[in-house]
Amino acid sequence: MIIVKGTIPVRSDCREDAVALVQALAEASRTEDGCLAYEVLVQADQPEVIVIWQQWRSMDALEVHFASAHVDAFLDAIPDMIDGQVRSTRYEVQAEDGDDEYLDGHDVLEVDLPGVLLGDEIVLH
Repeated sequence: MIIVKGTIPVRSDCREDAVALVQALAEASRTEDGCLAYEVLVQADQPEVIVIWQQWRSMDALEVHFASAHVDAFLDAIPDMIDGQVRSTRYEVQAEDGDDEYLDGHDVLEVDLPGVLLGDEIVLH
């Protein structure tokens, strides 16, 4: 699986239009073969930063996505709305929790990880 996380800082006067543009991209992308998830988020502490979280079955599926008409339309429309550096990071996942095929024949070390305190009464496990 391939995971892509992107951040797009947009001008405050274009924020609503940029969010709508990214949401339209996400809706079209979710219909593509190989798209496992395509989420659009607005960064809580910087609402002018849009975060895109994508999960793809394979690199081939991601490459087909990049060549799609809806990606081209997005790339044509977004440049005038950007205010800062767009960042993108790609991760290749080798195994997932519960991936029995990967675990067959492998020893599994179970570790009780401590939770991370994010704020009052908010713990991430």
